[in-house]
Amino acid sequence: MTIRRKFWIAAAALLMAACGSRKEGTSTAEDDGPISMEQNMPGDSTVYGLACDGCNDTILVFLSRTDGDPDTFNILNASKAHQVFGHPMIGDKLAIMVNSENPKVADLVVDIEQLRGEWCYMVQPKLRERAGFNQATLKREMTPELDSLLQQLLQPREYGVEIKSGYTAQPIGAVRSMTSDEESPVEYPPLKRYREWRIFNGRLILSETSRDTLGNTTVTNSDTATFVLLRRDSLVLRIGDEERGYYRRLASELSD
Repeated sequence: MTIRRKFWIAAAALLMAACGSRKEGTSTAEDDGPISMEQNMPGDSTVYGLACDGCNDTILVFLSRTDGDPDTFNILNASKAHQVFGHPMIGDKLAIMVNSENPKVADLVVDIEQLRGEWCYMVQPKLRERAGFNQATLKREMTPELDSLLQQLLQPREYGVEIKSGYTAQPIGAVRSMTSDEESPVEYPPLKRYREWRIFNGRLILSETSRDTLGNTTVTNSDTATFVLLRRDSLVLRIGDEERGYYRRLASELSD
């Protein structure tokens, strides 16, 4: 048996023990540890912890980050209402919303482990409107050669966001062009350059930030997204009145 295999077996055994017995005097200050001991943001009622052995479509066995004994929550109604996002596996970090009237019921479950990753969607460009030139003009002057050129220019582009550990994010789709936007004959929708994320009362907060010369980070814009769907390869979020579907981009699909 290799040293790496022995290590992972030992790590799995420790996790199983954590979900099955009380832990005394243990904690971690690391964001990326199995159970984060950081404080909730003001006004956030979300409960964070780990999924333990015994989870199914009606029951959630949950080890809170307060390091107590595992709790068992009824999630039958949440499952029926499609409020369980992801498929909790042993050791997955979870965010849950507990029912205000029954502390043994979870109204919403988000599998943070499955939320992490690169989520993408495709956007279509459009011709840039210029003085004396518009879609009607183009239609009148269309030739086979011009049509072929347009097909080359009007290529879809992949946008998205990578949800990373430590509540950081990375925009996907930023392109450095040799020509300025004003010189390009086509234009793409603006890209949201998310750099941070949070769960807040069961919703996903995605934030754009800026950094000054001293390295201080300031949030410049935030979008609050409601979860609609989360599966291993699919994510649907609702921001305001708009729903957007994402597909998971796997490491094997990366071009870089």
